[in-house]
Amino acid sequence: MHLLSGGCRLASRCFAFVGLLLAAASGWSAERLLVLDERGAQPLDGFVSLLRDPDGELTFEQVRSGIEPFGPAVPSDLHQGYTPDVFWMRIEVESHSSQRLDRMLEFTYAYLDDISLYRVNTNGTVERMRSGRTLAPADRVVAHRKPVFPLSFEPGERATLYLRVTTHASMTLNARLAPTFEFYEDSDQEYVWLALYFGMLVALGAYNFLLFLGTRQRSFLLYSLFVFSFGIAASSMNGLGPLLLWPGLVGEWGNRILPTGYTLAATLAVKFARSFLNMRRIAPRWDRALLVMAICWWCATLVTLLVPVQDALKIMSAMGVLTTAFLITSGVVGVRLRVPAARIYLLAWLLLLVGTALLSVRNLGWIPSNFFTVYGLQIGSAIEMILLSFGLAARFNELKRQKEEAQRQLVLSLQRQERELERRVVQRTSELEVAKAELERRVVKDPLTGLYNRYGLMIHLEKFTQRAQRRNELLAVILIDLDGFKPVNDQYGHEAGDVLLQTIARRLQQEARDSDCVARMGGDEFVVVTENVISKASVLEIGQRLREAITQPVTLPSGESVRIGASVGICTGRGGEQKGSDLIRGADEAMYRVKRERKNDVCLLA
Repeated sequence: MHLLSGGCRLASRCFAFVGLLLAAASGWSAERLLVLDERGAQPLDGFVSLLRDPDGELTFEQVRSGIEPFGPAVPSDLHQGYTPDVFWMRIEVESHSSQRLDRMLEFTYAYLDDISLYRVNTNGTVERMRSGRTLAPADRVVAHRKPVFPLSFEPGERATLYLRVTTHASMTLNARLAPTFEFYEDSDQEYVWLALYFGMLVALGAYNFLLFLGTRQRSFLLYSLFVFSFGIAASSMNGLGPLLLWPGLVGEWGNRILPTGYTLAATLAVKFARSFLNMRRIAPRWDRALLVMAICWWCATLVTLLVPVQDALKIMSAMGVLTTAFLITSGVVGVRLRVPAARIYLLAWLLLLVGTALLSVRNLGWIPSNFFTVYGLQIGSAIEMILLSFGLAARFNELKRQKEEAQRQLVLSLQRQERELERRVVQRTSELEVAKAELERRVVKDPLTGLYNRYGLMIHLEKFTQRAQRRNELLAVILIDLDGFKPVNDQYGHEAGDVLLQTIARRLQQEARDSDCVARMGGDEFVVVTENVISKASVLEIGQRLREAITQPVTLPSGESVRIGASVGICTGRGGEQKGSDLIRGADEAMYRVKRERKNDVCLLA
């Protein structure tokens, strides 16, 4: 019993639930009446009945006659996504105003190809109007970027509106009835925002192109081309392009501007990512993946020119999501590898991803149309392009800093090279001076004794004679010939003879004044030239002193001690009276006089 009563209660609840479902179904089946009054814009969501015409062969008369029944449309039914079917819309409208109402029927989605509106009035008359992007602006009932239709309703007037809609894009049927003045106010505001948006695109594209001309950096060129192609596609999608830029380009080729433009923009965005993030250097493998994707995207761009327009639009939507995902991944790679401006780049594409995703999902009919889903791509792209401009500015500043650093390093390198060159020049000059001094020394000096040789003697003698002439001073040439040198050389060897000559040379230098010139004429002959001689007697004393120094014992390398003598001849003059060679000749004559007469003595030529 208990079980029976419980089963009865369950059954009664099921019947009640079914009844509610039937009631709800009957409620949806009843077409709602759109009541017009002095209120503002009214969306048509909830007041539309839909009829799908897969073949597109139904005429207005057939649709009006009810040969095919209309079905009620919930808001989600107004988003059919990409479909080749033709759709009929029916709206019952009645004015409850006491005055005439002027309204504009406006579709929120601009990318609808062809819409025919049939207005059936209470008296049975029919009015027809056409609009849509495939019609030239002059053929539209109102030359506007969106499909719009002007309607007027007298007080208490009732009318049925039939709309036949065809499009190659997403079948998005959201519409509204707005007072005419409100429509134009809203439209003017939209045009202002669109003007700002496209003005920004033109400015960004032109600015980065000028930067490319100035810097020859490939990133700026790719970004400017991306901005321009994106802008062309965006103008096609929101209806400005067919209305203002190419009003005469109608039909299929006019419809292809959107998918081709966006796929080209996606391709350029991939190439821009490779260049901006310097992927070839920081991530070669990912760079190759982006390169392959760019090639595929180039092919997809060509495909959009060949396949049916609707398929081209589907390719565009899929590419939009895939490209943005790849670019975000590239940004993540750049951030991880500490690429300059990579964070800005990543944030920019994240925001564009949101806008692209909203548009793509809405075009597929998965989410309803509203301001953010309709204009999400434009809002996201505007923010993205501004951020990328900041990123490019940061990149430009980084390039400028790198250039300045390179220039600074170049200057420092040149300075180092200059200092090194100067050091080498100084070093080489010093070496040359040393070599010159050494050469001069070898030319004018005797290699054995270090005294001046005959050549050096003649140079100094010439200077001494000129100076003596100027000063009217007495100049003396003392010529010394060693006595007994040959026996020492023969007995003890040439090495002992060299030691003897070196010892005699040192003694002569010690006895002579610093200003005197001491030279070895050759063999065992020495010459001392002394200037500013007081008298001939003083010269004789000098000669005697030199002879005595020579005759002092000399210890040879063998330990033997030897003594030799010296025959000294002296000749004096005042420079102008006699040449240097004459003085040497005179001293030589005096020396030979000593040799002949007595040796080991001093003789002054009278």
